[in-house]
Amino acid sequence: MEWYLPMTIIPGVGLIIMSTSNIMLILNKEITDLIAIKTADCEVVRAKLLQLKRLSISIVFQYIAVFLFLLAGVILAVFSNCEFLSKGLLIFGVLSLCSSIAILLVYSIKAVSIRQIH
Repeated sequence: MEWYLPMTIIPGVGLIIMSTSNIMLILNKEITDLIAIKTADCEVVRAKLLQLKRLSISIVFQYIAVFLFLLAGVILAVFSNCEFLSKGLLIFGVLSLCSSIAILLVYSIKAVSIRQIH
């Protein structure tokens, strides 16, 4: 495995991070607007806060994935005999990214039901 392989994945994960961050900002503004309206349904606000928590957890997994991809590439570039460690870091990075995507899928499914309630 070449050292640049893990590095090529980072820009794609960066786009996912940017997208998730934008969703978090929009959701945070919606929550703020709902709290400002005193007649807002508490159940909707709680559900949206839970959604914000899901997005926060998802973005943490994305940051971990970027860190692991970066670490795998640097280790492979500096220490050419550590291919096993680099592959392990790459696999854990992919698993972290998969966990993040699974959480984002749950977020998307729940967002539809919250939108219907709202």
